[in-house]
Amino acid sequence: MAVDGPGGLEIASLQRRALASLIDTAVFLPPMTLAGGGGLWLYMRYLRPRSDSDSDQEGPESDLDFAERLPFRRLTEPRGRVAMWAVAAPIDIALRNWRSPGARAMGLRRVDAHTGGAVSVRSAFIRSSIDTSSRELYRLVQHRFTKRFTERQRALRAELSELRRTHADDDEGELRARIQEAYRRHNVRPWSSCGRGLLGLVPKYLPALLSARHQTLPERVAGIVVVVERGQ
Repeated sequence: MAVDGPGGLEIASLQRRALASLIDTAVFLPPMTLAGGGGLWLYMRYLRPRSDSDSDQEGPESDLDFAERLPFRRLTEPRGRVAMWAVAAPIDIALRNWRSPGARAMGLRRVDAHTGGAVSVRSAFIRSSIDTSSRELYRLVQHRFTKRFTERQRALRAELSELRRTHADDDEGELRARIQEAYRRHNVRPWSSCGRGLLGLVPKYLPALLSARHQTLPERVAGIVVVVERGQ
């Protein structure tokens, strides 16, 4: 059943919003993946420090050290995150009334929750700030788990490197069994971090399931609602 929004506009259903998000993912993910992969390949091919490629050190320690020196790793540090927000927030505010390909395809638009008019700079700034604050709060809560997982991963990679070196001539099935045993012993589950990441989305998106206007937490605080374009 359609829900009336501000100015008599129809509130967008969760199904429409989900389809719009899927369309945006299909449009933007491939070029972003190609750009990121291409940038990493260029760095590995031409910009990687000579000492890394010429080093005789083998195994996971050298790989981890190299990964931690990649340029994008700096973006995960506090200064990098502040810099990212300082760049992203003005862009987000400038594009506050821009409609993505998914929104256009599904006939959706973000509007002011009280008037039904264009989203204001103030509302866009609040939404951006809430988004950033929720991510930082989740990062703070997960810091202990992330640190422990990284330590286990380092220990596991060191053992895997040693196994491959000392059992290089063993039967492939036997080596695979040893590797699986190492994973169990170090209690490293590759998908566990993904699960925690999905749980981090619950406080942000759960209000959309409980609200008649289907507003996420940032939208509710900022006074923004997604509606269906007239005639759709």
